[in-house]
Amino acid sequence: MLFQLAASPAAMLALFIFFKDKYEKEPYFMLVTCGLFGFISCGYVLALDLAIEHIPIKQGSLFSVFVLSAGTEELIKLIFVFFLNFKNKQLNEPFDAVIYSSYVCLGFAWAENIIYVFSPELGGLETAFMRAVFSVPGHFLFSVLMGYNLASFTYYKKGIKYLAFTFLVPYAAHAVYNLILIWENEFYIIFFIPYILFLWIFCLKKIHILSVKSPFKKA
Repeated sequence: MLFQLAASPAAMLALFIFFKDKYEKEPYFMLVTCGLFGFISCGYVLALDLAIEHIPIKQGSLFSVFVLSAGTEELIKLIFVFFLNFKNKQLNEPFDAVIYSSYVCLGFAWAENIIYVFSPELGGLETAFMRAVFSVPGHFLFSVLMGYNLASFTYYKKGIKYLAFTFLVPYAAHAVYNLILIWENEFYIIFFIPYILFLWIFCLKKIHILSVKSPFKKA
């Protein structure tokens, strides 16, 4: 049961974004490849985090938020997203950048979920439910922000600054997300819920904008 709880949030969001791709579906092998590489990317994040933790500098909660969480995760995910889609001939409409980014990031979220849910210290049903509500949807929303800017760089050829935005925008969203969650205040939820609602509304709008701009859409 724990495995299903760990896997189902990522699977449901993968289906959600798959059905949002209305005009030219991506090949299944590309989606599976992105998901598997995203799963593998979690190992690279863990290795990088362990290496950074051994650096002899002061590492508090803010360091964890800005470097070990938002920093390493968004950087490694972007590296995998970029090299899987650089000169990818299947990326032939702007929405494809969101699709591929989402599948890589959801693959990562799936692997991360399994690690946490089966952890002897942190795991269990409560962890599975909490991560289903908070963590996995968060990774999905960050992936939409990444994919939207990736479309500007790869599909629309708007310039190198949009490659920087593919990291900086989801990184900033992720950092704020974590800052609210670690805030030692019983009223944190008052800030967290509006922030999540804002991200969902913003990302759904971006999904719609890229979807309707498909060159495969019939007039």
